[in-house]
Amino acid sequence: MGRKEERFVRALIDGAPWTDAARAAGLPEARARSFLESVARFAGAVGSVYDFATPAAPSQEASVGARASTEFVIHTDGASLGNPGAAGAGAVIATSDGEVIDEVHEHLGVRTNNVAEYEAVRIGIARAIALGARRIVVRTDSELVANQLTGRYRVRDPKLIDAYLRVEQLLAQLDHVRFETIPREENKRADALAKMGARARPAGSVGGDA
Repeated sequence: MGRKEERFVRALIDGAPWTDAARAAGLPEARARSFLESVARFAGAVGSVYDFATPAAPSQEASVGARASTEFVIHTDGASLGNPGAAGAGAVIATSDGEVIDEVHEHLGVRTNNVAEYEAVRIGIARAIALGARRIVVRTDSELVANQLTGRYRVRDPKLIDAYLRVEQLLAQLDHVRFETIPREENKRADALAKMGARARPAGSVGGDA
């Protein structure tokens, strides 16, 4: 990996959109896209072989340290009112026996539905990690997202590659993760949270909810 690619990856990790990260790193967009596609193909191949069982990372301080060895179950959903349109992400974090630990939702600005689905996975996993999770099950009604994150489908859309890599950064902090697709009727609370996020007032706006 060259220095420009390293700067590009650092900018992505910091949360920059891939086009902005490419400009900041001095990478032509075509070269940046090719690099992202190569990373996605490699990550997908590794995920399909190892089922996302990752080496244990150094232990981190967590607000609920006693739950660190517990498998958490995360229901996630994304919503886009227009596709693309005002978008939101929602997630429900629970223990494996069904005890709800936390619920989160977030306004995403204008996004497509698929990007919103990825962002829902991201915020759900991030919250679970903050609560001390090291093993998780992610349940989503998006077959596309689940199949891409397990390596069954290739990630071709540059906007999704960006979102995919953000999730990958979080997965590296876990000991094990499993993705499951579920019917929409089994994901009603996460769906309601996602729509709540989509309708929320954007940060910095004035007046009522968007």
